Amino acid sequence: MICCVTGASGWVWDPDTWQEWAIRLLRQQHGADNVIKVPDQDRGDLGIECFTRSGIVYQCYCPENPDLSPRALYDNHRDKITKDINKFIKYETELIRLFDSVKIRSWILFTPRHQSHKTVQHCSEKATLVRQAQLSYVTDDFMVDVHELADYKESAEILSRGPVLPAPVGIPATVPTSTADGIDFGQVQSPLISVMDEKLSRIPQLANPAKRTTYRAHLLGSQLAGEGLLDRYLESIPEVHQQIVDCVASVERGLLLASGPGDLPHKVLGGVIEEVRLRVEQVVPGIARSNAESIALMAVTDWLQQCPLDFEEAG
Repeated sequence: MICCVTGASGWVWDPDTWQEWAIRLLRQQHGADNVIKVPDQDRGDLGIECFTRSGIVYQCYCPENPDLSPRALYDNHRDKITKDINKFIKYETELIRLFDSVKIRSWILFTPRHQSHKTVQHCSEKATLVRQAQLSYVTDDFMVDVHELADYKESAEILSRGPVLPAPVGIPATVPTSTADGIDFGQVQSPLISVMDEKLSRIPQLANPAKRTTYRAHLLGSQLAGEGLLDRYLESIPEVHQQIVDCVASVERGLLLASGPGDLPHKVLGGVIEEVRLRVEQVVPGIARSNAESIALMAVTDWLQQCPLDFEEAG
């Protein structure tokens, strides 16, 4: 993803791509739902790029010149820290509204590299300045620090292998057994559910109405769980949501070839569910298996209701 200015030092960043990458990396480090981005398109960034719910503020910064000497790099970092810490103090009213109940314990300049102990000394001086300002949104032991990419090596390696998962989506979702109105899914009726039920009746293992009702209820609950997961992806990581939508659409396009005369219906159904699950796990590394299965069952339930998925008559 990174194609930026490369200097003799091997540095391959420019300011814009560094900011984008750094926020993704911090979401990997702290959990996607725990990092709040502060956009700067409307009247500035208040001296911060993002902050965590645990009280860490980050300013993601990359000098334009990739080949600054250690002394020049220190000068660059010193000036940036001074400028943005001044904002951190000056915009007290706005920051009180921004942080709400979060108390800030650290302000960190996150940069590709730093090479001078003088930068650390400057951070200590600025931390003292902030504490002396007695800001209501900082803790008594507030610190200013500088971090470089090497400090986040493990998270960077994980990020390079796949997208960042919001913490609640990375754990198994609960599959509901009833609608929002409290109606058991086994009792829910509609024209589309009738279409699905007729198709399922062609599977010998589901010829018994009671068994079919139980399985149909499981499909409907999984459909709701899968839709909930996709909604959370769309809100937190829209690019991951789109990857899942694309892979599901790809499987749907191949449904006409999913079965033929003589194919056992339960084998066809199981094969389609497995294909979607595996595709989802490929585009979202680290997703809980049960979540990938809920998304697969969501897709299959929709296809059973809408027409793309059908079976030969049971023999």
